[in-house]
Amino acid sequence: MKSLFLKATLFTLALALLVSACGSQPATSADLPTYPGAVALKPGEDPVADTLAKNMEQDASIRQSMGAGGKIEQFSYRLPADGNWEAVKAFYDKELKAAGWKSGVGGIAGDIANQAIEAATQGSDMMKMSMWSKGKQTLTIIRLQELPTSTQAYLIISLNSN
Repeated sequence: MKSLFLKATLFTLALALLVSACGSQPATSADLPTYPGAVALKPGEDPVADTLAKNMEQDASIRQSMGAGGKIEQFSYRLPADGNWEAVKAFYDKELKAAGWKSGVGGIAGDIANQAIEAATQGSDMMKMSMWSKGKQTLTIIRLQELPTSTQAYLIISLNSN
């Protein structure tokens, strides 16, 4: 699980740094929908939330050292038992489209990134991922299942603002 989680977060960070679009007023974490029944995890209370907090610190440090603007915000949730990938994806497709987000990552690297996402999660029941874009932001939703036989899963939301 830890190896899969690390790969997913590194992949997301790499994509977030490569992708940018142009446009409108940036969304904030408060603007993002939360999957019904999902329980927010907090740093200091859950190892996944701890890892995401460290990711945000490292991202800020890297951006500062490179003189780059923007930031990444990452949040984690425990999904309810009915939070399978199809339900999660359908919820975010509907909610984000209504808020002006477009499926995919947009920008120059959009097609390459979309192909990489599909290849990375194809055939995996333990990890599924999708991305949306709006203005200079990308939003990544990752569903990670703890074990192949488990019904318990994490939902990781990563908002990258360039």
